[in-house]
Amino acid sequence: MSACLMTLCAYYLLYYRYQMNGKELEANMYHDRSRMASVNIEEENGRYKVKGILSDNLRIEPLDINARSAAGPIPHKIIKIEQRARHIGNSTVDSKIKKNTNNFYAELKIVVDDYHRNVFKTTDDLVQYFALCITLVNIRFEDTSNPLVQFLLTTLEVAENKFENQSFWAWDVDCPFRNHKLYMDPVKMIEKAVELYGNNTEDITVVVTTLDLADNFDGTAYNHVMGQAKFEGLCSAEKRVAIVEDVPPTYSFIQIIAHELAHTLGATHDGDNSSKKIAEENKTQCYGESGCLMAPSAHGKNSGYFSNCSIEQISRFVRKLNSSCREVKLERYHSAKRTKLPGANMNLTEYCKTKHTNYPRISAIQEKQYMPLCKVLCCADGEWPCFDEPAVDGMSCGNGKICFRNKCDHHEKHLKNGQSFIMPSSGGNGNTGKQ
Repeated sequence: MSACLMTLCAYYLLYYRYQMNGKELEANMYHDRSRMASVNIEEENGRYKVKGILSDNLRIEPLDINARSAAGPIPHKIIKIEQRARHIGNSTVDSKIKKNTNNFYAELKIVVDDYHRNVFKTTDDLVQYFALCITLVNIRFEDTSNPLVQFLLTTLEVAENKFENQSFWAWDVDCPFRNHKLYMDPVKMIEKAVELYGNNTEDITVVVTTLDLADNFDGTAYNHVMGQAKFEGLCSAEKRVAIVEDVPPTYSFIQIIAHELAHTLGATHDGDNSSKKIAEENKTQCYGESGCLMAPSAHGKNSGYFSNCSIEQISRFVRKLNSSCREVKLERYHSAKRTKLPGANMNLTEYCKTKHTNYPRISAIQEKQYMPLCKVLCCADGEWPCFDEPAVDGMSCGNGKICFRNKCDHHEKHLKNGQSFIMPSSGGNGNTGKQ
């Protein structure tokens, strides 16, 4: 069978199957989650053009126009592409999750750039890194109620150079005496993310880059941005995306991704007008200066926790979602195999070196006032410049205590029933996957 004939057969089978199963999600786009197929069908003078993904490693598209005949079906070709990171999860979505009306489970897709993927030796290492990150994000979202919000990591994908045109070179603002640095423009990146993933079948897609997000002002970088999201974008067409930066494998972006996911769920910054209105209604206080997770500035003293205003905003948003969004559609998701908090055995100096690669002689300075605040002081050449970085969950902060959700304390006070991590000061076994 010729390649063109195989393609046409595949097309007609796809078209018939999607019409019969009612899988139409929008005007011309058709999806099959079980086979990870996504194709666009367009009619052209009574003939059909098909373009999209047939499977993990097969793509379909029309032949070049010069190769087309004037009549009859438009010839197509099937292209073999490099296989993406594994899509199928290692845990089954059981009936308790599918039928639970008290909790809201959002299906999450994570897309990483090639730089991020190359840090990990295997695909499974990459999957497990993000599975543990989302487990720790879910612990932060256990503050939510009516309903409780949790995320299921259902899909992981490598972007394959899709965001090259959104990056730019500029002087390294953190290391001005060294070479230029490649940055990612957050405005251009999130619009590209909308173009690529704004109508995906997952409830929300987060694109993760290892490049430093920075606004570009006439070739000068301002890197005060660490993430961006489409407000109330979860389950919304052309809006269901967020972007964040990460330095793998440091786990240091957990607060950032939790913050941006909350924006997609309707949470504003603490201290904004809508937040103040809720504070007045509930006779509570939600100041940005309180340093909660939705504060305008990152890594505040309460950055592991949502304010009451954020919890109420998320609750109101989720309760308005339609039944299609609230339904868990995929059958499997990625869950974490590790039962040890990531910071438990992390070397602080190596952590600093990974966060600041332009300073090869950078080291962690154990200042007494920093670790009790769950901050790591990283100093280049032992003295200057210095950067304070957030401590990773599980890092020791002295006197038998650990940093967890940016609080230095004994872990038993922070873990709820059913959460079973092995901490530096205790032993035991448990599963971190949300069941």
